[in-house]
Amino acid sequence: MRSMTGYGEAAGENGRHAMSVSLKAVNHRFFDLQLRVGDELRASEGAVRDLIAKEVARGRVEARVEVRALSERRADVHVHLGIVRAAHAATQRLVEDGLVVNGLAAGDLLRIPEAFRVEIAAEAWNEEDDALLLRVTRDAVAQLVAGRETEGASLIAVFTEKLAALEEVVGRLDALRGPVRDEMAAALRRRLAELLGGQGLDEARVAQEAALLVDRSDVSEEIDRLRSHLEHFRGVAREAGPSGKRLDFLTQEIFRELNTLGSKCRNAEMTRAVLDAKVLCEQIREQVQNVE
Repeated sequence: MRSMTGYGEAAGENGRHAMSVSLKAVNHRFFDLQLRVGDELRASEGAVRDLIAKEVARGRVEARVEVRALSERRADVHVHLGIVRAAHAATQRLVEDGLVVNGLAAGDLLRIPEAFRVEIAAEAWNEEDDALLLRVTRDAVAQLVAGRETEGASLIAVFTEKLAALEEVVGRLDALRGPVRDEMAAALRRRLAELLGGQGLDEARVAQEAALLVDRSDVSEEIDRLRSHLEHFRGVAREAGPSGKRLDFLTQEIFRELNTLGSKCRNAEMTRAVLDAKVLCEQIREQVQNVE
C-alpha cells in the first residue's frame, strides 16, 4: 500500500549540464501532474511525464526540473550603427549650441534603446543530456515512491487497529440479537396485557405479532454483510498496487450497512454499539482518502 503524499528529489551532472528534479505529491481523486520545465526541455517533456506516470497512479504531483549549464554560452553583441550615428550627430549639435559640455561617451551609448543587442547562443542539448535527465528523474521518482510506501505501511497499521475494533463492535451487535429478540417479545406481551386489562390473550395472535415485530427488527443480514465487507477490506488492503478507490467504496458500503442496522435497532445498547461503529468507520474513511 502507498499513500498519496510524499517528496522526492535527485540531482546529477554530466560535465555540460547540472540537473535537479524535485517531486511533491499530495492527495487527489485522480492523477494530476503539474510539470515545470524550461523551453530547452520541451522535446524531453513527454518522456519525463511517462516516467512519472508509470510509477504514480493517483495524486497531484508537482514536478520541477531545473537545468544549469556548466560552461558559458557564446554571446554576440550587435551594434545598430544608424542609431549610434544619429545620436552622435544630435549630441554634437547640442555641444555646438552650448547646451551640453561633452559629446557621447561609451557609457551613454549603452543607455540608448536599441543601440545594442546581445544574443546568447541557444542551449545545446543532445542524447547524453536526455539520458541524464531521465536518470535523475528515475532517482527522484524512486525516492517519492519509497516515501509513499513508508506512509502506506503506517496506514495499514491504522486500518488493522480500526478494523479489529470495528469487528469487536459487530460481535457485540451479534451477541445482542438473541436477548433483544426475547426482550421485544416480552415487551409486546406486557403491552397487550395492559391494553386488554387482564383479559385472556390469544397466544397464536401474540406469537404472530411478535414474529412480525422481530422480523422487522432483525439485523442478521446486515451483520453478515458487515463481516463480509470487513474481510474484503482487509484483503484489498493487503494487495499490491493502487487500492484507494476500492477501499473508499468499501467504506461507503460499511457505513450504509450501519445506517440500515441503526434504523432497525429497538434497544439502547445496540444503538450505542452502532454509534461506536460509525465513529470507527468515519476514522477509517478519513485515512482511506490518503491511499493511492
